[in-house]
Amino acid sequence: MFKKLAIPLAIVVLSLLVVALPTCAPKKPPAPTGEVLLTVKGNIEVSNVGDEYQFDLDMLKKEGKDLQTNDPWLESEFTYTGLPLSQLVKMVKPGDGTTTLKFVAPDDYTVEVKIADCKGTDILLAYAADGADLLPDLGGPLKLVFAESLSDIYPPESWGWMIVKVTVQ
Repeated sequence: MFKKLAIPLAIVVLSLLVVALPTCAPKKPPAPTGEVLLTVKGNIEVSNVGDEYQFDLDMLKKEGKDLQTNDPWLESEFTYTGLPLSQLVKMVKPGDGTTTLKFVAPDDYTVEVKIADCKGTDILLAYAADGADLLPDLGGPLKLVFAESLSDIYPPESWGWMIVKVTVQ
C-alpha cells in the first residue's frame, strides 16, 4: 500500500514546492525610477539592478534623517538631511569580511569609512541642507557629512562632495 502511495505523494509534494518556493524567496528591492544618483557595488548581498544597488532621490528621501552639524568647509552650521550610513549598510547587507565603505566623487576623490562607525545618524549621505536640495556649489547632489563628535576620526578631508559611487570592501 505504501509503495502505491509513495509516487503520487512525492509528485504532490514536489508540485507544492515548485509553487511555494518562488514566493518564499526574498524579493529584490525595487529599482530606481528616476535619475540614478548613487550606485553601491562590491561585496553586497542585496542588489536591485544586476549586482549593484542603485538609488534615485526618491529612494534616498524615504530613509531621510536629519543631522545638525558644523560644516568645516563652509564654516557654518547646517541641518543636513540624508540617508544615514547605518541604513545604507542595512539595505545592501555587506558580505562576510567587509570592513569599509569607499565613497567616490566624479573627480575620483575617495573617502573611506569603517562600517563599524556607521551607527545611528552620525554619518549621512546628505541630499539637502536646511530644507533645500544640495546644489553642486554646496557639495550636492550627494554629500558625505559627519557629526562634529566624529571630527577626531573623520577630519574635514573626509567630507565628500558630489558622491556618486560607494564600493563595499
